[in-house]
Amino acid sequence: MSIFKVLAICISLVSLHLSVPSSAVEFGQDATGDPTAVKVRGASGFLYSERIVITVAHIFGNNYQETLRSISNFEREGVIYSPGIVTIAGQKGYKVKKILYPSTFVYPDYANNLITDDLAIVILSEDIPVTKKAVLATEDQMKRFAREKSKVELVGYGITDVSQRDSLSPINNRAPHKLTSTLLSPEDVLHFYRQYPNVDWKKINKPGVYGIVQHRELKQSHICDGDSGSVFFVEENNVRYVLGTTGLGLVMHNCQVPGRWSGFPSMSWIDPNSKLPSLIKAAEEIVAEDKRQEFLKAEEARLAAELKAKQEAEAKAKAEVEAKAKAEAEAKAKAEEEAKAKADEEARAKAEAEAKAKAATSKKTTITCVKGKITKKVTSVNPKCPSGFKKK
Repeated sequence: MSIFKVLAICISLVSLHLSVPSSAVEFGQDATGDPTAVKVRGASGFLYSERIVITVAHIFGNNYQETLRSISNFEREGVIYSPGIVTIAGQKGYKVKKILYPSTFVYPDYANNLITDDLAIVILSEDIPVTKKAVLATEDQMKRFAREKSKVELVGYGITDVSQRDSLSPINNRAPHKLTSTLLSPEDVLHFYRQYPNVDWKKINKPGVYGIVQHRELKQSHICDGDSGSVFFVEENNVRYVLGTTGLGLVMHNCQVPGRWSGFPSMSWIDPNSKLPSLIKAAEEIVAEDKRQEFLKAEEARLAAELKAKQEAEAKAKAEVEAKAKAEAEAKAKAEEEAKAKADEEARAKAEAEAKAKAATSKKTTITCVKGKITKKVTSVNPKCPSGFKKK
């Protein structure tokens, strides 16, 4: 025995007649903000890990075929909300990817007390932040919890009073409540039944089961309608050790009005033949593969983003180099053009100066030369008086 499924249905201790299968906490303690209690349709569940919610299969329908159809629909359209909330209004919904249930699941036949592997594991498409670690209790731990009379708790979203029975829809606006009890060993379970000789316990007891007793007559927390799928657990060192889910057991007048209640306490069984460990393992493998694929996809996107960024950086660097080279070439061409223009201007100025100088040096002048009474004008670039004449 490695893990145990807790079951709770309504069987009268006097007539063994079974009634409403769902359950909730009467005389319970308000548990708003509980880190593992989640709403699942019209019932409850337990946040086992970031993407795994433990619940029971029968909450999805009123018969086997309807349950299967509802599970398929929930896989397409369903969501789970954060644990411990009162109302779903304004809350983030975490999409459901898949729901696992045992291949041996048979919809409960409450009239004949036949319950077969009524379990379901809801797998989410994304993580719900987890603040409380949960693990499946081992057989040795179960024995110790019973021996040490460890406190057993259950937190669910069911009704807290019989007057609420006909209005289960307000679960979307209902706070979770906590049930507390202690764990009974299989020997103590047998002793519990033997206290009531009018109960044919041999017809309803399963060998080797552990149990939880709720004493309604002492106004201790007690199972009522709407809490199917919640989980019994023992918390130690900030870890919740899962014992099993609600579903099957001996529940006396499930939250009935006082006039119809016989006064006997109720028993919830913890079944050692649970399929819960194998379902959890299968769910964890699916989640691990999902996260692996998500990692690969994210890694592919990261590498593609890095490649794009690299290509863009290289293109930018290339463009900058080309722009710089172009600017340098344009600056060089401009400088050369300006130098040429300057040289041309200097050459032109020089030529003009030389021409001016040449013109100045080649200009003809006229002088007057005299010889006695004779006067003679001489015109030349460099005029000189003839022999015998003097420049006047």
